[in-house]
Amino acid sequence: MKKRLAWPWLIPLMATSLTAFAQVPLAPVDDRPDRELPASIADLKLDSPVSATDVDLTRLDASLRGATGDQRVVVRLARPAVAELNLSDSASAREKAALVKAQRDLMATVTKLDRDATLLAQTQLALNAIFVEADAAALEELAKDPAVERIAPVGNYELDLSETVPYIGATEVQESGYDGSGVKVAVLDSGIDYTHAALGGSGDLVDFENNDPTTIELGTFPTTKVVGGYDFVGSTWPNTAEEPDPDPIDDGPEGGHGTHVADIIGGTMGVAPGVDLYAVKVCSSVSTSCSGIALIQGMEFSLDPNGDGKLSDRVNIINMSLGSSYGQPFDDDLSAAVENATMAGVLTVASAGNSGDKPYANGTPAASPSALSVAQTAVPSAVLQLMQIIEPAILVGSFPAVWQPWSAPLTSVIEAPVQYGNGAGGNLDGCAAFPAGSLAGKIGLVDRGGCNFTLKVKNVGDAGGLVGIIGLVAPGDPFEGGDGGDRPIDIPGYMISQSVANRLKSGLPETVVRFDPAVGIPLAGSMVGSSARGPQHEDTTLIKPEIGA
Repeated sequence: MKKRLAWPWLIPLMATSLTAFAQVPLAPVDDRPDRELPASIADLKLDSPVSATDVDLTRLDASLRGATGDQRVVVRLARPAVAELNLSDSASAREKAALVKAQRDLMATVTKLDRDATLLAQTQLALNAIFVEADAAALEELAKDPAVERIAPVGNYELDLSETVPYIGATEVQESGYDGSGVKVAVLDSGIDYTHAALGGSGDLVDFENNDPTTIELGTFPTTKVVGGYDFVGSTWPNTAEEPDPDPIDDGPEGGHGTHVADIIGGTMGVAPGVDLYAVKVCSSVSTSCSGIALIQGMEFSLDPNGDGKLSDRVNIINMSLGSSYGQPFDDDLSAAVENATMAGVLTVASAGNSGDKPYANGTPAASPSALSVAQTAVPSAVLQLMQIIEPAILVGSFPAVWQPWSAPLTSVIEAPVQYGNGAGGNLDGCAAFPAGSLAGKIGLVDRGGCNFTLKVKNVGDAGGLVGIIGLVAPGDPFEGGDGGDRPIDIPGYMISQSVANRLKSGLPETVVRFDPAVGIPLAGSMVGSSARGPQHEDTTLIKPEIGA
């Protein structure tokens, strides 16, 4: 008997939407000379010009200031990377060559500062950067070069599959002998990097770098894991018309999504490592868009991979980690294709979407009655931090505080008195700099509004504060605020609700709070805030999404 994977185990497929975002035109700038700047902006103006040598260390990551010995760093150049410029192929090649020369010149500067410096790597497409190992003293001098935008330590990353695969119970299923063997899965996405070792490829970076995305190089495709596929969009859509070709490699500067999804499904450490994967490229190499024409062509291919008009070779499952918000399957052609595929015996698994807790904001084609719609739930390690009020006694309790991911992580217990604004009724939104040292040994509370979230927490940290708290000024749940780019931010930052902020303010000046990394609410099994959650639009008796993963 053939071993089969119980399909519900095959559906922790990223609920990441690839919906393209429309660009909103900016309002005209009113440049009348008599117009006054808002106070929050006027306070940020310099009293006098500052020379470049005075600000050069703002380009150097705080962790490198005062460091000694050799450091492995990424040096980002000020000039945009090729991927940021949306160029034609020929222009991209010319720009890449120009960036290579600029990087060569900058590396010459590095070796003048440290003759033992080593060039580790360099990139021009996704990031205009060189990776070097050099003496810390040389890096401080290098930060003065106007060609440099930022110098920071090289960060290392860990795969999440070791956590998520056991979390959903897939390990137990695999140990029972069900690894997906005999199941065929079509991944309709940005393609798959079939040269990757986890997906049956050689694992040799040269094979990827030398790959012509319009031609299948001899011996590279198909692999033992990626057994088939087709590219229905080409490498330049939507800047050009769709240009199909037989090579479905995930090749663009915005790529990697399809490869990531495929690895979760059937990679070496994936949920079902025995499945046969089909790379069906229907999404752009240069943007987050997916072609409506190509999607339906991809559905067609999935029903008949060998193109002989017979459905006997159809896949068992189609995965689409993509969608369009507020989907209405009754007038959506892709949803109709999903329904027809269901009638042919093919299950479609699709993302519920990233529209958050908004009624009827289901993604299409996941909204199709027969599609399996997947919401996004938190991973086991996710925790909601609890802020503890220690004093005064009448206010004691523990309250949710949402950590801001652009701030420093909380690594030890911090307990300190709270200061609201400047402590005397001023700078309540924290948009202006606080006097140096005025928040030393304290936790700074500021109101939402007036400037970037990042600037508020930065100002608290610059004044010696231990933690920056942003209190909402209207009803609603705290959330992860946007990254405004203000740096350095060397302290943890949190957001709390209006009611909790008012509670802190009511106890001043005696309010004391504690942040303890060991005190929080595990979020495993809960819905991620960005995930759509239904109900269905035209039929509220139909539950959508059906599952979370």
